[in-house]
Amino acid sequence: MKPLLLPVLASALLLAGCAGFDPFKSATPVTITPKPKPEIVAPATQGNSERLLFEANRLAEEVKASRMNRTQAADALGRARLAWVGRNSVDDEVFRQYRQLAVARDTNLVTPSGAHNRMFDMLKNWQRRWLHLSPRPADPAFTNFLMKVYSLPPLQ
Repeated sequence: MKPLLLPVLASALLLAGCAGFDPFKSATPVTITPKPKPEIVAPATQGNSERLLFEANRLAEEVKASRMNRTQAADALGRARLAWVGRNSVDDEVFRQYRQLAVARDTNLVTPSGAHNRMFDMLKNWQRRWLHLSPRPADPAFTNFLMKVYSLPPLQ
């Protein structure tokens, strides 16, 4: 019995010394704040039309996930356009039509193919008008982004 009593007594004394120790208690209170979700932004080294394409694809995922509708996505893309490129007469008109079609799609006033055809026709019209436009905007990035989406040559 003596050999068993010694380890039990040693364990009891060891545990008695640990009674005041709390490993989860810190001397100074620590506040943990969650890091904000980083915003995914296309690299600035890309051209503006590529940046807009990247942003449009990101926003399309938001629409697919039902976190925003087409009009909200168009507005967000419009804000990115203004921040990255600024205003110009060509992009302003093309964006206005783009947003109108987004609203029409959200309210089921136009079918997806109808919206596609209207945008395609407008872009083709801008290709014809571009040849005679003076002065031309330096960077019609929004229009060129849509030209890429619709497999049309960019305005140059």
